[in-house]
Amino acid sequence: MPLDTDLTGLFGITLAIVTLLAGLSQAQVWPLRKKAGLLAAAIIVLSIPLWGVSLAGCVRGITGDLSIATLVLLALALIRSLSGHALAGELNRRAMLKAILIAAVLFYPLALGFGMFDPYRLGYGNLWFMAVLLGLAVWASLRYSTLFALCIALSVAAWSAGWYESPNLWDYLLDPWLVIYACAVQGKIWLARWRGRAHA
Repeated sequence: MPLDTDLTGLFGITLAIVTLLAGLSQAQVWPLRKKAGLLAAAIIVLSIPLWGVSLAGCVRGITGDLSIATLVLLALALIRSLSGHALAGELNRRAMLKAILIAAVLFYPLALGFGMFDPYRLGYGNLWFMAVLLGLAVWASLRYSTLFALCIALSVAAWSAGWYESPNLWDYLLDPWLVIYACAVQGKIWLARWRGRAHA
């Protein structure tokens, strides 16, 4: 049975909005039952169709589908907000975001036409690209970031199953919102280091 790509895309947007609501400072002090009630109400509101399109669908029309890596980070953030426990260490998460940032710096300028080579074409099933991803996943799981390796594996699996409307693997690996978030995290780290040196 083929996947309903609209439902999977809407799920990602709903997860993003619910995670943002759960992470609000006011909601952090609420008991778990109250948080769950808020999130259930948010899911219902996001699913109500208005003029044939739900609120989640309207947001999806603006943002597009979120990458698998973004969904993994959102799910981890939601679990942390609800339970107070982080399933992935901070260093593991930062290493993954740094790798995402490096990939974006290399990928987006070339994909936008700054050069003779278009890496986006590799995402249609190039065997060499798949081999490189496999090598990256193995190396990351052993030496760099298990979270990064997990995101690569899940992205390839979702692409193989046709999880989204896009037939290109890059759309499962990266999205602009993830890159913006990675830039913000890295900028915050650099700013903290600069302030530390300034006060030293």
